[in-house]
Amino acid sequence: MIASIAIVAVTAVLLVLIISTVYSLDASSPGTNSSSKTVYFTIIESDRGPDEGMNGSYFHLSNIWPIITVQQGETVVIHLESENSSEPHGFSIFHYFNQGVALQPGANYTVKFVANDPGTFLITCPIFCLIHPFMEHGEFIVEAANSTTN
Repeated sequence: MIASIAIVAVTAVLLVLIISTVYSLDASSPGTNSSSKTVYFTIIESDRGPDEGMNGSYFHLSNIWPIITVQQGETVVIHLESENSSEPHGFSIFHYFNQGVALQPGANYTVKFVANDPGTFLITCPIFCLIHPFMEHGEFIVEAANSTTN
């Protein structure tokens, strides 16, 4: 019974992550370009279970994870959730969110910015800990506006 509930919970979390990274909404307001988009992502930081690390980065030890890809000029909203049991974990993106944030267990935080500069930027945890470099090392990729294909 408990295993079935756990499977349903994990499936629900994965569906939310997929939906939050696949779908984006137009962000229009007076004085802004109506073709501008806002894209939404959720990062779950956990010290156990299928999301261990950042969205399961613990299970991607030989690869960079998570990878977030956006188009130049898009407004990016990243919702961070901490499911850690005992210690804080952090989140930063070089160039875009250098100061980062440290989340205590159970806390959440939302980061919002416009991805104006194309390139590949490191996602990491700004809190010193010997295991963080192995569990929380991702990439934020901003594709140049002229590189999009229709």
